[in-house]
Amino acid sequence: MKDIQHYMRPGLLQLASLPPLSLYIHLPWCLKKCPYCDFNSHEVHSNGSLADQLESSYIESLLADLNQSLPLIWGRTVHSIFIGGGTPSLFSPAAIDSLLS
Repeated sequence: MKDIQHYMRPGLLQLASLPPLSLYIHLPWCLKKCPYCDFNSHEVHSNGSLADQLESSYIESLLADLNQSLPLIWGRTVHSIFIGGGTPSLFSPAAIDSLLS
């Protein structure tokens, strides 16, 4: 079985270069779950803020997942980043900064 990187080589699919990417970052917590929302999101059941441990564990997991996927995207431009699924403003500015860095 061939590695996925074999299929992502420029020119393999008759592409002059690999297409740019859009990145979606899922942050699944909300103050209240809207009845129409079908995103995988969950209400924060505290004072309206994420517990520091929950936030840091989630951000660490997202960054680990991204680092594992980096070999698939080297050389490609990220032209847009979408952050959502829940309420991104529940995350601290430092957490969002670490994601975007």
